[in-house]
Amino acid sequence: MLLQIGEFARLTNLPVRTVRYYGDLGLLPPAEVDASTGYRRYRVDQVGRASRLIALKSIGLSLDEIGQALDDQLTDESFRALLATKVDELERQAVEVTEQLQRARAQLHQLDQRLDRAMPDVTIKTTERTTIAFVREQIGGVEEIAPMFPKLFSVVDPAAGQGPGGNIYHHFADDGTSIDVEAVLPVPDDLQVGAPAAIRVIEPAQVASLVHNGAFNRLHEAHTQLLEWVEANDYVVSGPAYEWNLVCTPPVTQDNETYVTEVQVEVAKA
Repeated sequence: MLLQIGEFARLTNLPVRTVRYYGDLGLLPPAEVDASTGYRRYRVDQVGRASRLIALKSIGLSLDEIGQALDDQLTDESFRALLATKVDELERQAVEVTEQLQRARAQLHQLDQRLDRAMPDVTIKTTERTTIAFVREQIGGVEEIAPMFPKLFSVVDPAAGQGPGGNIYHHFADDGTSIDVEAVLPVPDDLQVGAPAAIRVIEPAQVASLVHNGAFNRLHEAHTQLLEWVEANDYVVSGPAYEWNLVCTPPVTQDNETYVTEVQVEVAKA
C-alpha cells in the first residue's frame, strides 16, 4: 500500500515541505514518483525510517551522519548503541556548558559590580617606620605565597607581632617566570630571629592606599583599581607594593569574603 505525501506527513508528524526536503536530500526518498504528475508516494514501512531520522536529528547528529546511519539499516541493538554513545557525549557537553555558564555568570557579576562601583576610595599617606621579620623568596606565582608564612612563623611567634602581617612585592620578572616577594610580620625593634627569617626596617614612605573588603583571590581587582587611580591622578610608582592583612581569620583560605586587606604602593608625584 502506497500513501500520498500528505497522509505520510501526518503519520510521521512532519510538515509536507519537510518530507519533500528530506526526500530531495535522499534521507527519506519516496517509494514512487508519478511520472506524469510528480506526486510522491510512500510505503507504510517508511514511517519507521522517518521516526529514526527525527530521533537522530533531535539529538544533534548532522544530516550526513543521519544519512549514513539510516543507510546502514541499523538493527534495534545497533541503533540503541548509537543513541547510548550520543547520550554519553551530550552528558559530557552538558557538564562543560554548565561550567562555562557558571564562569560567564561570575564574570557578568564582577562586571556589574565594577560598573556599579564608585571611584575607589584611595588615600595618599606617609607610612611609619616599621621593623619587620620577613622571609624573602623568588616564587613562580602568587599561589606560592601562602607556604611562605609557615616558614616565617617557624622562627617568629605570631603573638610577637606589632601589627597585621602581609606581603611585600619587590619585583616581577620581565619574562613572567618569578616574583620577588616577602612574607612579613611587624615586630619589636629588639626581636632576634634565625633562618630562614631575617629582620629589617621599612623606612617611612609615601604610599597610595586602598582597603579591599573581600577574598584574597580578588586582590588583583584592588591592585588594578589602585594602579588605575595612581595613573589617573598624576602619580608614578616609586617602590614596592604591599598587602597588609587587617582581618584574616584562620583557617586561611583564598575565597573568604570576610577578609579585609589594605593594599598599598609607594608613589611619587609625576
